[in-house]
Order: sequence, then structure tokens, then C-alpha cells
Amino acid sequence: MSAAAQSPTWTESLVSGLPPNRRYILTHDASGKSIIHSSPRQLYTGNASAAMAKSFATSSTPADLTHDADISSYLSITGSTSHRDADIVPTEPSGSNLLVIDIAPGGEYQMHRTVSIDYSICVLGLIKMELDGGEWVELRPGDHVIQRGTMHKWYNDSQTEPARFVAVTLQCEPLEIPGTGKMLAEEHLAGTNAE
Repeated sequence: MSAAAQSPTWTESLVSGLPPNRRYILTHDASGKSIIHSSPRQLYTGNASAAMAKSFATSSTPADLTHDADISSYLSITGSTSHRDADIVPTEPSGSNLLVIDIAPGGEYQMHRTVSIDYSICVLGLIKMELDGGEWVELRPGDHVIQRGTMHKWYNDSQTEPARFVAVTLQCEPLEIPGTGKMLAEEHLAGTNAE
């Protein structure tokens, strides 16, 4: 979901039946004590079948936490680390994104690949992931996949209960996809429920 490709609409909920997704951003007070900085509402973009929220993002790893600059950047309305930026993968080479993806009962997210390594963890429901090579992975809460630039599609396997997974995405070095002669590039296949 590239922000450059579309101007996303943001809302607090797109997939019904899921509990609110709360996150707490922590920092230090003037005396060095650990405190909660804020707990802003999560904003989603997508559709009623599948929606994504950027829960946090940094422009570098290691992250610069000086004077809460990372928090200010995330809470701003614009910018690549803004909570309103819809890129799956950080645009800065050493950046990081924390994403929450909600999938409605029977919903699916289009077949795609990104130039990234993604750590995706099922936290609610039963999620299936289809690979373009024909294999399937079934994820229950706690199960996770390490996505390495592979073509994949997410499904909620339940027809009655919504599902949620959390992913951390980091850029990876482009590589030649074995047997294709093509370099790894972000790709979203049309006709696979693309928005």
C-alpha cells in the first residue's frame, strides 16, 4: 500500500468485531523516571475486508530518541514516519515500521511482495497465508512468519470471527529473485482483491 499510489482515508475502525487496538508510547520525565508519553487512537486505512494501521515508525535504527524527536515525527500529520503514512515498508533504508493488520471474517489482503524483511505475528484469530509457489501457512495466536521479500497473500480463515496480526517491517537489500532474472521490487498483483 504505497502512499504515493493513493491518498488513503483514515478512520478508527474499518473491520468490525475487533476490540480497540491500544498502544502506549513510553518516555522519560525531566527527572529521568519512565512515564507514558501518550496513547493516541489507532487510525486505519484499507477497506472493510482488510485494514492496516501504522502503530509506530522510526527513521533510523538505532533510533534517535533525543528530546522525543521520534515521537514528534510519528505524531505529525505528514512525513514518512507519520502515523498517517500508508507505506508498508519504511522509506528510509534504516527505518522501521510497526503495523497492525485487521482482517474481517472471510476477508483477504491482496497478493503482494515488498523489498523488506517482515516479522509478522498472529495475535487474534486464524490467519492463512498463501505463497505464490502454492504453499500455505496457517497461523494461530503466537505463530509467526519471517517474510523475506516473498510473494504472499493473507486470508482470515474464519467466516465468523475477525483476525489481527502485528508486523515489524524493515528494508532489505534488493536481490535477484531466483530463476526469474528479475530484481526484487514492491509488487501488488491486480485481480487479487487489490484496493
